Amino acid sequence: MEAIISSIGYAGGVVIDKIVLSYYLVPVRRFIPWLFIWLAIITGFAAIIFRSRLNLDQLLGTENLILFALMIVVAFTWNIFYYEGIQRESVHEFELVMLFSPLATIILAELFLPTERSLMSFIVGIIASLALLVAKFERHHFKISNYWKQLFLATFLIAFESIIIKKLLLVYDPTFLYLFRTIILAVAFLIAYRPKLLQLSKKAFILTIISAFFGVLQMVLKFYGFINIGVVETTMFLILGPILVYLLSAAIFKEKIKLRAAISSLIVVGCIVYISFFE
Repeated sequence: MEAIISSIGYAGGVVIDKIVLSYYLVPVRRFIPWLFIWLAIITGFAAIIFRSRLNLDQLLGTENLILFALMIVVAFTWNIFYYEGIQRESVHEFELVMLFSPLATIILAELFLPTERSLMSFIVGIIASLALLVAKFERHHFKISNYWKQLFLATFLIAFESIIIKKLLLVYDPTFLYLFRTIILAVAFLIAYRPKLLQLSKKAFILTIISAFFGVLQMVLKFYGFINIGVVETTMFLILGPILVYLLSAAIFKEKIKLRAAISSLIVVGCIVYISFFE
């Protein structure tokens, strides 16, 4: 259930981010710091509500600190590429590239997480990812921009971060891990961009808070999914996110739904049903 709700959070976040960055033309260097400030605030309230616990003795181990620092560097990099991609590319183009992320995550989990190794889960995950890629792939997508390349790199960084997060969740509470991550990233983006935070319209400001809410929903529940059902199965459910984005983009941005996209969606749902009930 966590992974399904997380996919809804992803879809809502992408659509809201696209509106803020492309319709209201908020600069990425102003949007990202505000977003992470609100991500930290909302996650802080979530930690209080869920009564999350913190074990400092385990957190201060050398290996855990190195993994945490690596997670911050990776997250800082991919977030820049990710939000620049949302602003510059169409929703359809953006989702096409981001579909490589679950594919990469499933492959890396199979390689680096022994507890995640399951031949059938791996095969089903590959089938689901490729089904969506084939559905959205068209010849004109070979017009590769620099932002397209950055997004492609972001997909692998997101996958790599998922492996790091899975290891950190052995000692970190999911809510606290995301809270620490967002606080440090908020400070890092404020230092890196030095944005004029007050130069933001009221509507864009409200939408940024809504986007942060979706972001917390997506990420914290994804972390819980990693603990409860594993990286591969959680990623399988998160593939529902691009399907939801596609449906929302058709409703909001008037992008047409094609037959092969509908067929691929059914294949993905079938793969998820198989993973849920037979694996």
